[in-house]
Amino acid sequence: MNKKKNKNIYKNLALITQIGLSIITPILLGVYLGGLLDKKLKTEMIFTLTFIVIGAGAGFLNLFKFIDKK
Repeated sequence: MNKKKNKNIYKNLALITQIGLSIITPILLGVYLGGLLDKKLKTEMIFTLTFIVIGAGAGFLNLFKFIDKK
């Protein structure tokens, strides 16, 4: 019984980690790419904010797709 409980805990922990990474990764990529474009084009934070919003949308789209699979 104890091994089943531990296996279930690890399975849930892996699921939570996967969901968190699928949301945060596109946002961090958006911050990085937006910052790169802002430096190259010498703009304030236009591209950074734009890519953060796009990254957040992509992250939540990943979440909905993941939930739909389960």
